Amino acid sequence: MLAIATLILMFGILSIINVSATELLTGAGIISITAGLVISTFVGSILSGFLVFTNYRFRVGDNVIVNNTPGKITEMSALVMRIQTDVGQITIPNSAIATGGVIVNVIRGFDAAESRFHYKLGDRVVTSYMNEQGIVKEITPYYTLIYLDSGKEVTFLNNSILSGAVVIAKIAQTSTETKEQGFIPSREE
Repeated sequence: MLAIATLILMFGILSIINVSATELLTGAGIISITAGLVISTFVGSILSGFLVFTNYRFRVGDNVIVNNTPGKITEMSALVMRIQTDVGQITIPNSAIATGGVIVNVIRGFDAAESRFHYKLGDRVVTSYMNEQGIVKEITPYYTLIYLDSGKEVTFLNNSILSGAVVIAKIAQTSTETKEQGFIPSREE
């Protein structure tokens, strides 16, 4: 009853100072809609941040791949995630991660010997790059480095190898395996 009496009193005072009730209600409606949109966007972003924290288990310092770009998480907040890459810093809204618009994969405990590749460090391989042969010099979570017989070092992104865009075929075992079997491949083979 007190609220209704207060409303009637307010509209009575406003009519005395020549403010119509329709103008007042229209202004209040516009302000309510604007405030609702701002609050819902902010609350939605906070909820997305909560989903990212609970479902994805990212931590500051994790090595990640963001849409095929390697980087390292430098900061996480309720609204955004910041990732340092070779090119610069990327700021990604948590809502983009939660909806799947941006794919972030964490790389933990990469061991080249246990990778999905059929070659290891020191293996002699042939590449689809000009059909050249070489020796695998380095395997990281992001790339494979091969020293070619022509003297060039070629770096292949692992995602291009796994997708089949680049082919690397093993043609000889690692030097320790071949020594045990009594066979040591030469550079001419």
